[in-house]
Amino acid sequence: MMLEQIFPDIVAQARLAPSAHNTHPARWRLAGDRIEIHADLTRRLPVGDPDDRDLMVAIGAAVEGTVLALASHGIGATVKTLDRSASDQLKPLAAVIPGGAAGAEDVALAPHALTRSTHRLGFSSAPPEALDALTGTGVHLVRDAREIADLARTIDRASAASLRDRAFREELLSWMRLSPGDSGYAIDGLNRETLGLGPGMARATGLVLGTGLYGLLAAMGLGPRLSGEAEVSAKASGVALMHWPQDGSILEAGRAVYRFWLEVSAAGLVAWPAAALADHPATASALHARFALPKGDRLYNALRRGRPMGETPSRTRLRAEDVMV
Repeated sequence: MMLEQIFPDIVAQARLAPSAHNTHPARWRLAGDRIEIHADLTRRLPVGDPDDRDLMVAIGAAVEGTVLALASHGIGATVKTLDRSASDQLKPLAAVIPGGAAGAEDVALAPHALTRSTHRLGFSSAPPEALDALTGTGVHLVRDAREIADLARTIDRASAASLRDRAFREELLSWMRLSPGDSGYAIDGLNRETLGLGPGMARATGLVLGTGLYGLLAAMGLGPRLSGEAEVSAKASGVALMHWPQDGSILEAGRAVYRFWLEVSAAGLVAWPAAALADHPATASALHARFALPKGDRLYNALRRGRPMGETPSRTRLRAEDVMV
């Protein structure tokens, strides 16, 4: 089968990989006998992600998604990192080179990319055997209910610390689609269904984040309550703390977290990132010590996971033709 013939289908599957704020920074280019993955630098988060950690994690997830999309056609692949300068605001970061037969694990995991999504609407109890099956590279699994409840409160405190920065709030709000009339409502960012907000709460969220009201309420000590995730987070069956060597490739970390997330989906569970735990330096440092994460590793993300409570809203994604360059 010619790579050119299946390239649109490969991209259609690979574009389902996750990204911070659902920004979709990955772009795919067919370059002869290989597929290049580029970062669209116009979709960076300069305030919330100043060192491009989340950007690189998203590109890594897109790379893994490409490998698995090829596996769905029975094709194996190797990955080569690229180090070329950006042109036209596109920076090539990796090449996926098809070759040989796909491994059985990749073939089995590939279909779960079609159903995986972020679930923010609540969790119900998951059977222990579903959690026991979950392992992953660079993953520390927290399963104790008291530890999970404490992490739930920590997530809200860390989120509140970031939201005190008005520039951070403005950047976040620019990726929130709080009204069906927003131009990107069905294609990218965080729309109100995805966030689990009704029309009234969506309007209130825009008001609080888009004015000085958040700062006033935070000064009154209400910041963690405004983040509002603790009650839902505490009902997760577990929290996966994602760590990676400080001097390691964060693109490879992105591949690892996406693969783990798909394993969560394969176990019949859903997940919800809690990147705030890694974004707030003091919180990340405290968790590193508390859970005795490997020396020399850094916490770069976290996933709450469990059985879904309610139906997960449909994902919003750019069209395949919009991410092919």
